[in-house]
Amino acid sequence: MIYSQRIIIRRIIIGPALILLLAIPCANARTIQEAGAAAAVNAFYRFHISHNKDFTARNIQLRRRFFTAQFYQVLVDEIKRQAAYNKAHPDEVPDYDGDPLTNSQQYPDSFRVGKQVMDGNRARVTVSLMWSARTSRGKDKRDIIAVAVKAASGWLIDDIINDEGSSVRAEFTKAH
Repeated sequence: MIYSQRIIIRRIIIGPALILLLAIPCANARTIQEAGAAAAVNAFYRFHISHNKDFTARNIQLRRRFFTAQFYQVLVDEIKRQAAYNKAHPDEVPDYDGDPLTNSQQYPDSFRVGKQVMDGNRARVTVSLMWSARTSRGKDKRDIIAVAVKAASGWLIDDIINDEGSSVRAEFTKAH
């Protein structure tokens, strides 16, 4: 009798527990995928804010690992276009003065990754950029959106939408 009680206990307790443990990875797969987009955007802005933010070929090259190949090329092409224009018009202010990745001329002191909206293998991640009272700009906060896509290597930034709703990719592609 004791033997049959053990079998019953195993079937009643261990069986459903095992099924539950096997189901957890499936249930969390979407949560992990969603967290991956925000984590990638967070890693990018952590790097970006803590390094030189001038819009130069070298600085964009240092950030290449965070971007899709297409977005990286759009940024590189814009730097080349501006360099050619500046060479031909040395006395004029460049078309884009500042940092397109934060949409600012005065660089933010900090940032916070906020909500994200998933759409299949694309995510729109809100990033709040903050300036302290120490800056000439004064205390300020601005939200932008990083558009990330799922690639074989992980989540990569494919565009930045500024606080006015303009796309960096569209703006720079239009300029060519």
